[in-house]
Amino acid sequence: MDRLKVIWLLIILGNLFDYVVTLLFSYFGILYMDHNIFIGYNTNFPTVLLTLTGEKLLFLSGIYWFSKLFDYLKISKYKWVGLLPFAIITIIVCVFDLLGLVFL
Repeated sequence: MDRLKVIWLLIILGNLFDYVVTLLFSYFGILYMDHNIFIGYNTNFPTVLLTLTGEKLLFLSGIYWFSKLFDYLKISKYKWVGLLPFAIITIIVCVFDLLGLVFL
């Protein structure tokens, strides 16, 4: 598999993992989200579900259109380099989620 597909797979699976773990934390009442300005201290499940769905859709569509910029500039062979920061952020968020699951 080429690098671009691996990075896309990492970004999508990492965001799905973060989505599921955050919804589980919210459902069981152990979510602490004071750093999210959209949710604030209101961590009831429907609010978290709607806000998190919107955030993830905006994030993934933003990454998609950012990667299309590389095609427009005719440097599409370096598209994987442009997606690296998003993959690194996804990995960091997944590590924090795993630490939250382990030390819960």
